[in-house]
Amino acid sequence: MLMTRTTPEPPAHPMDRFFAPPEGRIFACFPGAEDRPGQRRMAELVHDSVREASALFQRWRDEGGSSETRPEAVIQAVEAGTGTGKSLGYLVPALAAGPKPILVATRTKHLQRQLLEEDVPRAAGILERPIKAVLAKGRANYLCKVAWEAVSADPGLEFTRADQQLWLALQRWAPTTPDGDREGLGRFGEGESPLWDKVNARAERCTGRQCASYESCHLTKLRQEVAEADLIIVNHALLMADRVLRESAFGQVLPDAPVLILDEAHDLEEQLTESCAEAWSSRAMNLLFTDLREAAKGAGAGLTVALAPWERSWADLLGWVPMDGGVTALVAPGPEMKALADAVGGWVEAGHPLLQETRRLASADPENPIWLRLAERVGTAFSRMEQIFAQPDGWVSTLNREGPNLVHFKSNPVDIRPFFHQHVRRGFETVVLTSATLRDGRGFNGLGLRLGFTRPEVEAAEHVESPFDFEAQGLLFVPPGLPERRAGGGGVGDPAWVEASQSAMERLLRASRGRALVLFTSRKMLATFRPRLEEALAELTFFVQGDGLSRTQLLDRFRTTPSAVLLGLASFWQGVDMPGEALSLVIVSALPFSPPDDPVLQARIREADALREGLGFIGIQVPQMTLKLKQGIGRLIRTRTDRGVVAVLDPRLMLPSEDRLGKRYAAQVRAALPPFPVTRDWDRVEAFLHEL
Repeated sequence: MLMTRTTPEPPAHPMDRFFAPPEGRIFACFPGAEDRPGQRRMAELVHDSVREASALFQRWRDEGGSSETRPEAVIQAVEAGTGTGKSLGYLVPALAAGPKPILVATRTKHLQRQLLEEDVPRAAGILERPIKAVLAKGRANYLCKVAWEAVSADPGLEFTRADQQLWLALQRWAPTTPDGDREGLGRFGEGESPLWDKVNARAERCTGRQCASYESCHLTKLRQEVAEADLIIVNHALLMADRVLRESAFGQVLPDAPVLILDEAHDLEEQLTESCAEAWSSRAMNLLFTDLREAAKGAGAGLTVALAPWERSWADLLGWVPMDGGVTALVAPGPEMKALADAVGGWVEAGHPLLQETRRLASADPENPIWLRLAERVGTAFSRMEQIFAQPDGWVSTLNREGPNLVHFKSNPVDIRPFFHQHVRRGFETVVLTSATLRDGRGFNGLGLRLGFTRPEVEAAEHVESPFDFEAQGLLFVPPGLPERRAGGGGVGDPAWVEASQSAMERLLRASRGRALVLFTSRKMLATFRPRLEEALAELTFFVQGDGLSRTQLLDRFRTTPSAVLLGLASFWQGVDMPGEALSLVIVSALPFSPPDDPVLQARIREADALREGLGFIGIQVPQMTLKLKQGIGRLIRTRTDRGVVAVLDPRLMLPSEDRLGKRYAAQVRAALPPFPVTRDWDRVEAFLHEL
């Protein structure tokens, strides 16, 4: 009898129980759910990484757990295309694998809320057990009870109009709020506020366990909730601030966690650059002046006498900061920079009597922790400004005037790879990085150059496919005949480019009947095109970023207004989720290269070019632009039924063989984009839009 050889089925993966059709728990919980192979593969990768790390670290602990032999985290990068269902793709395997708490860090509030209110309950149903999840925010989002009691007893404030409304809302809210979270104030709690600065729980004035209200403090309660949580949701800024400041007695909010999941990880390099910076600002200085003046009311004349010359010297220092906006490197030549450096020295000298007086008060009244905290803050101001102006090797020092009364001084690291190693790789057992945009046209190699991924970590990174049919759902259109964008027009572009781009925008917006998001690369560009488009297309309704509406309000009004067009800047290139017919067209005004005059970027380009000529452009600038372009293009197709056109008004996206202004790097860029059919045919694009 002839025996038939059968091919054995591959062994079941532990995640099949949850994701494999048709018996997987996800299909039992959500009848009609579609099989998503990309989601299942992501879950396998996350589960395997957590299990591998758990075994590795258990062996280390069994062998004595010496700090010298501590293993490094298992790193897994997963690019999950739009529609993969990545939130459940990492929540279910991470929670099922056992170790807790799981720390999930995201960039946007929208995703944090989605995780807490939608995805965690779904994961709990799939896992068939409750999940205790906590959303933790930065300290300044919470009310300080001691500060509120002091302010409410003696307001002594000249309120802005917005703060008058906040003052009334606080009196109703503060006595009853269960968590002190500013979000509970609704619209009254949004934006910058001198009043909120006086009553929030910012670290600078916190006295920790020495505070009389420590046990009932909202932050103490938050720490208790976080300590008992299975899952902690934070934003990137809080995560990195906690890692950088956790050695401080007042900095740590988050507990040690074995597993870190970095969602929206495409922005991690920028977040590390900011979080690891030495920074000081006119706002920080004004907060310190305010707290010193408050403390001086009951401290005698000595503190007041010492404070006055320090305030005057700070005003003199700011007088040397150029009035022109924008970022300026402190290495810029000229007498103004020398005078500014001299003014910093004068400011430090003028502040020494104040530092001595706060230290004297701390010694004379050791039961009152306020004086020691103020002395520490004055010393911190000195040390930060001195380090910024010392401009150590490997750091770039800048100043940035954002308005008549707001100046930032900052020193950023050029190479953030050591900080990724210290704060991320050495801080956890498993680290999962995920986003819809982690790969540039060179695959995951950029993670090595930017974050310091090892070669095995780069090779372990995976892209899991989106379930969307991009070839059928949309088009990528580069209008023919666009001129080169030459310098001119106040930094926007020469008149020929402006006219051609405006003509293309008008034609596209008429064909789409609005329902469009137009993404600009600078405020000047938006300001140039806005009046032209509004005049030429009076039948459409335009919403413009920066017109006084919040991001949420803009998006809500855009969704509910027929024939609407939204003109947006940097923050609208990502995190905008508008499925359905409200959005059928995304126009990208130009390839979103970072400003070449950014001093930190310039330093990184110089370092890369020192390794290999041209590496700064092709290895840093092009990949950065590609990731941002992918984010912008990703606004269009959010579900299987969405259809539309992405129009990029920049011939550099074409190859030299396709356009005389095309670039060789276009192949690298387009390889990273969703696989839309590329067309330059106006008739095809207009017919496609007319059908929608």
